[in-house]
Amino acid sequence: MSLHLDNDLKTFIKEVYIGSGILCVVEILALAAVSMTRIFKFDLTVVLGAVGGTLVAMLVFAWMAMSLQKSLDMAASGETQVRKGVQLGYGKRLLAQGVWIVFAIYAPFINTISALIPLLFPKAAIYLLQITGKLSLTRQSGAQGQSAGAKGGES
Repeated sequence: MSLHLDNDLKTFIKEVYIGSGILCVVEILALAAVSMTRIFKFDLTVVLGAVGGTLVAMLVFAWMAMSLQKSLDMAASGETQVRKGVQLGYGKRLLAQGVWIVFAIYAPFINTISALIPLLFPKAAIYLLQITGKLSLTRQSGAQGQSAGAKGGES
């Protein structure tokens, strides 16, 4: 069974990737500016940490989106072990981030702080998409969507 991502999900991943990339550039520029105050030294380790952390965060986010799509496809076909699959996938993604964190701490060629900050970028990108109105997680189609929107998306 091949995994086919919905167009909405592809667009969502693309927008989060763009937001994460922008945040990576902002992080590098902000750390370069802070280094002018001589709080810490800006060098290649900062850039490697920021780029590496951003790549890890983006890969884990795409992995999550694909896992959720697979779970939705399984639920649509009537399979019962959907929740177990989602929980197992979450554990694996968390482990992947943990491996990056340990690597970033012990690798001498990576600035640890600049490597850990990007793990928050996908979530920050989603918040930015919501603030700018490009993403509404409570929006639904039809009359149901209007009542859910009026209630703040609570059900």
